[in-house]
Amino acid sequence: MISTQSEDIKNTKEPNKMLKTIENIAFIIFMIIMSILIFITAQSRFTGQEPSLLGHRLYIVNSGSMTPTIKVDSMIIVKESNAKEIVKGDIITYYGHNQDSRVTHRVVEIENNGETFITRGDANESNDPLPLEGEKLIGKVVFIIPFLGSIFRFLSTDLGLALLITVAIAWIVFPKILSKENEK
Repeated sequence: MISTQSEDIKNTKEPNKMLKTIENIAFIIFMIIMSILIFITAQSRFTGQEPSLLGHRLYIVNSGSMTPTIKVDSMIIVKESNAKEIVKGDIITYYGHNQDSRVTHRVVEIENNGETFITRGDANESNDPLPLEGEKLIGKVVFIIPFLGSIFRFLSTDLGLALLITVAIAWIVFPKILSKENEK
């Protein structure tokens, strides 16, 4: 079968069009993720409060007390919850002995009609020494992203934020420059 020149051109344009569509989708996803990260980081820096988005808080795990379930440097997403929503076996995040510390452990027992929790880290052999009062509860862990915490920790620095903004700008500017050069 003999192919014509117009068929060859049409066949080469189809993969290019598909590649361009995939590239555009990847760009949109990247920009959404970058926008969310910039918003969360800026919100945290300017308000001095914990990063939060739509009733969910983000934390970076600093200790191995929940290993192997949650590894050090994982990012956890915690849905803000009240004590009545928690059941035995849930992994919860709560304020430690002072308001400056956060602890993420598993609920092993519920007492006082759901007002007090006995917790333990998965890597620990014994329960936490003091029962947890319901008002110290922040929420329930709903998602764990291994190793993302170290990246987020870096992006929270001045250098990381500058790099994030630079990459976003470069991703927008360079394709425009290249398309203008190809038009010449």
